[in-house]
Amino acid sequence: MNKAQPLRCLFVEDSEDDARLLLRRLRDGGFDVTFERVETAEGMRTALAQKCWDVVLSDY
Repeated sequence: MNKAQPLRCLFVEDSEDDARLLLRRLRDGGFDVTFERVETAEGMRTALAQKCWDVVLSDY
């Protein structure tokens, strides 16, 4: 069995359901996802300033 690849992901997403769907797809794809979901530009700026992310996914 292959070990899941770690992935730090910031979701800029106003829908919790959509974020959960993305999370499930990433985990099904073999990623060990650490994530945070924000809904606003201010939340995104704060999250970007506080942590280092591998990817930012947005439904903009």
